[in-house]
Amino acid sequence: MEQFTKLPVWGQFVVVLLLGALLCTAAWFYPLSGWNTAMEARIARSTELEGQIQQGKQAQRRVDELNRQIDLIRRDLEVLKSIIPVQPDTGKLLRVFQTYARDQNLNIASISPSAVAKKDLYSEQAYKINVSGGYHDVALFFDKIAHMRRIVNVTNLEMSAGGSKGATVNASFSALVYMQNPEAFQALEGKKS
Repeated sequence: MEQFTKLPVWGQFVVVLLLGALLCTAAWFYPLSGWNTAMEARIARSTELEGQIQQGKQAQRRVDELNRQIDLIRRDLEVLKSIIPVQPDTGKLLRVFQTYARDQNLNIASISPSAVAKKDLYSEQAYKINVSGGYHDVALFFDKIAHMRRIVNVTNLEMSAGGSKGATVNASFSALVYMQNPEAFQALEGKKS
């Protein structure tokens, strides 16, 4: 230490500077090198976690999109169920046919539903209907049936000249109503498995 005090001020400054640099270098390479390694590991882990977070956000967007698609498919299914329902709703259909006939000033002689006939992928039920009235009124009645939300076909149409007062034609036909056959679809699904 005596020699240090004998050095000029600029020499003391250089020695202190060298000792400080030596201490900093030693601290950096020995105790701080572990911190540096730990810091690098934490940065790498942070980068990895950020990547996982981004993947999670992308997966969430996909889930949200799939949920929107599922909602659209469910709405479409509800629309399809109204077009081709599972049940025949005979009472409702009879009221609809009567209302359409009354709107067109037609006289309904008879409406008789037949039994439900199951086909491969669907079921159908025929309604034998006899009406009388004006020719154009019968045509408008058929137009209303054609524009029903449900699928209804008019088959076996027979028309003849009307015999009663005010009736120019008598029409006899079958209104064929279609329904879903869930058992057929379940059987198809069973064959695919």
